[in-house]
Amino acid sequence: MNRTVLVLKMLTGVFALAVFLSPVSASEKPESPVAPVNITYKKYLSEGDFFAVSIPDGWSKEEKDFAHAYTRTGDKVCGVELSGPHNGDARPTISVLYYEYGQFFKNYGGYISLKTGSFTRIAPEKDVSITNTTVAGREAKKFEIEKFELIPLPFDPPDSKEGIMYEIAPPSKKVTIMERYIVIPAEKGFYVLSYRAPEGIAKEHESVFNKVVSSFEPHEKQAKPSR
Repeated sequence: MNRTVLVLKMLTGVFALAVFLSPVSASEKPESPVAPVNITYKKYLSEGDFFAVSIPDGWSKEEKDFAHAYTRTGDKVCGVELSGPHNGDARPTISVLYYEYGQFFKNYGGYISLKTGSFTRIAPEKDVSITNTTVAGREAKKFEIEKFELIPLPFDPPDSKEGIMYEIAPPSKKVTIMERYIVIPAEKGFYVLSYRAPEGIAKEHESVFNKVVSSFEPHEKQAKPSR
């Protein structure tokens, strides 16, 4: 029998938070990915013509309804999120997004603080090294963090009884995730190029992210130099 936690809720305030790595279903079978050296790329133009970039053919693509709380504020977020083949645990993902300054992000520093301040960081007591880099001839900030996330495992839900509210925490597997971010300031917002993958396969798909970064063409005007 799977060790499934059942919590009976009796009008008490119970806050349960589960962090699951998406978008792999526990029932999905591992895929046979195309080796990074054999991947072909195609040109992608973002909604609103904010940027152009080459993306790996065969990776699944999401261009709207991003699963981020700040997109619910009405602030403009444009771009693409890509999911590669999974290995039985999780998928590597690459995203290229443009964030327009608005209610949630007043400056790109707010985004960096949000990511480096994540409560799921492996070592939150350590400072994150943020370095300067250049992408497409523009100044940018680069940083990397390690986080933990949970992979849901297959399980059989228990029978429930009428009149009782159940809170079920399915069995899961803890996985270390590497996340890399490149933040590029623009005049009215900023770009984020990011790569995330389970620690065990992060190196395997790193070249795909590097190819995406090297092909990036921002169309929004550069940020004005700070004085």
